[in-house]
Amino acid sequence: MKGFAKGLVLVATVGAVVSAHAQAKFPLKVDIDVSAKRSKQNIGAGSEGEAKLEQVQVRVKVRKSGGDVPEGMLTAELYVIGKQVQTGHYGIIDVQKGEIALTKENNFSFEYTSPMYTLGRTSGNVNVGGTYETFLVVISGPDGEIIDYRSGRAIGDEGVAFIRQLGPKTLFDRDGNVIGQVENPGEAFKAAVPAAVSPGKTY
Repeated sequence: MKGFAKGLVLVATVGAVVSAHAQAKFPLKVDIDVSAKRSKQNIGAGSEGEAKLEQVQVRVKVRKSGGDVPEGMLTAELYVIGKQVQTGHYGIIDVQKGEIALTKENNFSFEYTSPMYTLGRTSGNVNVGGTYETFLVVISGPDGEIIDYRSGRAIGDEGVAFIRQLGPKTLFDRDGNVIGQVENPGEAFKAAVPAAVSPGKTY
């Protein structure tokens, strides 16, 4: 009987250690830092308006701020969002998605720099093209559940889910209605430049 009781104590002790170890697992918390490097270049101006090129490059840094890193790879998603000048609709310029690891070897951090995006627009009497508007970064765990996200504008959970469902070049309005696809975005700009930078009438 004493041996049985001693065995129960041993099992209880081991169980307590396992339970304490399980409880030591806390959900991962991350800091997401995003910056956009932007530059503009005038490519022509006249009495009818002007034409500009905007270059945008987005830099993302993800760092563990608390909790435990789950086993398996995390997923990082970057959505670069622009605004169509002539309609005011929003468009997904590009989507960058890949697996990342937060390990001791990389100081539990990850950094990514997007390609350089070039957006053209005209203003004045001829007003077409696009401008960079904002970004959305989503970090998910191996199970697909969102750990955290960050955006340059106030975007709620429903908005995040909506944007994640859309493909690149999808147009949508402020109320979240899909308008269509951006078709040949550079063609309208190229056609508008000569008119926008017209010297006007001469007498």
